Amino acid sequence: MYILNEKDYIRSVLASKKKPEDLSIGYLIVLTAKYYYIHNENIEKEQLVKIVTNKISDMMIYGYQEYKWIRKIEKVCDIFYDNEKDKKSNKKEEINEKDKQLRELKYVPIYQEEIDLINSLPNDRQKKLMFTLYAVARYMDSDGWINKKDLRGLSEIFKLANITLTSDKKNELLHELYKNGYIYFGKQIDNLNIRVNLAESDNVVYKIKEFSNLGNQYIGNFKKGYRQCANPSCGKRVKMTAPNRIYCSKCAEEIDREKAKDRMKKLRNHKMFEADSMKNA
Repeated sequence: MYILNEKDYIRSVLASKKKPEDLSIGYLIVLTAKYYYIHNENIEKEQLVKIVTNKISDMMIYGYQEYKWIRKIEKVCDIFYDNEKDKKSNKKEEINEKDKQLRELKYVPIYQEEIDLINSLPNDRQKKLMFTLYAVARYMDSDGWINKKDLRGLSEIFKLANITLTSDKKNELLHELYKNGYIYFGKQIDNLNIRVNLAESDNVVYKIKEFSNLGNQYIGNFKKGYRQCANPSCGKRVKMTAPNRIYCSKCAEEIDREKAKDRMKKLRNHKMFEADSMKNA
């Protein structure tokens, strides 16, 4: 899950005391710890752990058991504190200051040079994946690196790109981009890190304001004859079979049904009004 404005998002979640279905418990812990640390940088680690533990427990998450997650909570809270013993033993990885902050992005930009490269690729799958890789790399803000530890993390990238393939076909697609010099792999064999060359330019051609359905966003905005479904919760690509078509077939049918319900409701209310008027006449 990728959230552009983490600060506003976690504030809303904490106020509602409900975990959104698409938010993992691990990510919820990270956001909660960051939120309370940022608002009180003098807080002691033990106190931060207690606050995060209580806030997660208050949400009454189905299946959540505190004893299974307390180590995760402690580990997350630990990143905000420098322990001299850990420093000397080099047990603790160095944490960048920006990793301690909550993201407050209005959008993720895509530049003309990147779109030109994407448009030069031979098929839609490569184009959608490359568009997604540019977007995720810029969101990560790690010099073009997309750090994924396992196949699950990599599958998330393909889901964002609206690409459904077998594992073998996914590897073939990545190999094609790698072979042609569009992406690079990390040297370590225990991860699936990917790097892209991000453009350094002021020529922003597209702003990603909803970090979902990225592949369809590319097709809907840059492939002739297509657009993206106007329903924000859908995001499917729509072939322009008519000049005024803005919804996919499924959303169009749903909207038509809702309009029909509204018409019937207005008609019933009108008939009831007329009947009441005749009684009172």
